[in-house]
Amino acid sequence: MFNLCIGRFFSHIFIIFLSGQILFSLFFSCPAVAQEKRKPFAFAVSAMISPAVTFQHFTEFRDYLATKLERPVVMKQRRTYAEINELLSRKEVSMAFTCTGGFLAGRRSFGLEALAVPVVDGVTTYQSFIIVPEGHPAKQIADLRGSVFAFTDPLSLTGRIYPTAVINSMGFKTGDFFKKTFFTASHDKSISAVAEGVADAAAIDSLIFNSLMRAPGSAAHQVKVIHSSPPFGMPPIVVSPELDKEEKRTLLKILLGMSSDPKGEILLQALETDGFAIPDPSMYRSALMLIQQMTE
Repeated sequence: MFNLCIGRFFSHIFIIFLSGQILFSLFFSCPAVAQEKRKPFAFAVSAMISPAVTFQHFTEFRDYLATKLERPVVMKQRRTYAEINELLSRKEVSMAFTCTGGFLAGRRSFGLEALAVPVVDGVTTYQSFIIVPEGHPAKQIADLRGSVFAFTDPLSLTGRIYPTAVINSMGFKTGDFFKKTFFTASHDKSISAVAEGVADAAAIDSLIFNSLMRAPGSAAHQVKVIHSSPPFGMPPIVVSPELDKEEKRTLLKILLGMSSDPKGEILLQALETDGFAIPDPSMYRSALMLIQQMTE
C-alpha cells in the first residue's frame, strides 16, 4: 500500500513537471517566433534619379511590402551602384533596385541574383540615349570629339558602359576622345547638366528620359537624342544569394501579383511600370558582351 501511494505521488509530480515544461515552452517560444516575424526586412534603392525623387517614389513601395510581408520594412538609399552592391554583399540588405551594370558586377563578385524585372510599356528592355542641347550641331557620337561629357555612374550600363564601349570601338579612350568627363550620380542630373550647358553631351537611361519628357517644364524638353543604343535587358530587382529560398519565393509572388492587386496596381502606376516578370537568363547577354569589349 505504501509503495502504491509513493508511486502515485511521483506520478502526480511528473505530470505537474511535464505540464510546467509545456507551458514554459509555449510562453517563451511564441514571442520568439513573433519577434522573428517582426524582424525588419531591408532593401536598397540606387539613385537612378535624384535622391529626393527616388525616396518619394519608393516610400509607398516600402509600405506596401511591409503590409504584404506582415513585418517592418526598411529602405536604404545610396548614391552609387557600388554602394548598393556593398550593402548586399555585407548582408545589410536582402533586396535592391539597381542597374543592369551593377547587377552584372555583383553577380561576378559575389553571386548576386536577379529576382524580377520591371515591364514598361509592354517590354522588358531599355536603351542608352546620347543627348545634346536642343540647338547643338552634333548628329552622331563621332561629332562629340573634344566635348565635355557627363556620365552617370561608373557601373551604369546606359550612363557609362555603353558610351565607353562605343568610343573604345572607334579606337579611342574616353579620356582622349572627350575634352573632359565627369559623373553626375543620376540620370536626371545628367539631363539637367546638358540643358544648362554644364556638359555638351551625356549618356542617359531611356526610361528616365521618356518619363521626364511626360513632365511639363522638365529639362528633358531642352535636349535632343542623337544616338540610341540597341535594346538591353531591363535593370532588375536583385536579391542576396544568401537570402532564404522561401523568402525569395515570397518576394517574387508579391512582385508578380502587384498588377492584379488594386493597391499594387495604383503603386505600379506611380512607378510608371506595368508590372514585374521573371527575368530570362539570356536577357543580359548583350550587356555582358559589351562589358567584355571595353578596353578601359
